[in-house]
Amino acid sequence: MLLTLAFTSCGDPDPSKAPVINTPAGAKVDLSKVTMLVTNAQITLVGENKFQLSFDYAVNNQAGAIIAFPCLHNQMDNLLEVNLSDQEGTTLHLGKRPLEGLTLTEPRPLKIPIGITTRSYKVSVLPVFREKGSPISARIRLHAPSRYDELRSSVEAPNLQVIWP
Repeated sequence: MLLTLAFTSCGDPDPSKAPVINTPAGAKVDLSKVTMLVTNAQITLVGENKFQLSFDYAVNNQAGAIIAFPCLHNQMDNLLEVNLSDQEGTTLHLGKRPLEGLTLTEPRPLKIPIGITTRSYKVSVLPVFREKGSPISARIRLHAPSRYDELRSSVEAPNLQVIWP
């Protein structure tokens, strides 16, 4: 008697073969199964009176499909909103990102792959007088853009504190 065995892979499925959830322009992007975590956040002195915020962030898409939607800025870094404030609630201002304000002629698809996508992020912090070692609160959110606020979807990482250098 001849016995044939078939083995299936025990690893993760091939992400290139995953289904895609396409959100049409003007519709709300469903980010209900997407989470974000920020690690290694720090403000560093990078020159004379020049400061930089840097962190790693991980976006975890557990929707079982790639999430795709049209976006003028089709890189996740461009969809992050970063807010810094001191203990008194005073806002610290960030420097402009290199491509900020760039006008593109038409939206392109942004895709959030299945599973965890990890990226690094850096942005300058405008110089202000703060006491060395002062705690700074950071709020970091990923927004799926929309022309209308009620259709905007956001994912927020847990708030964290960084120390002024």
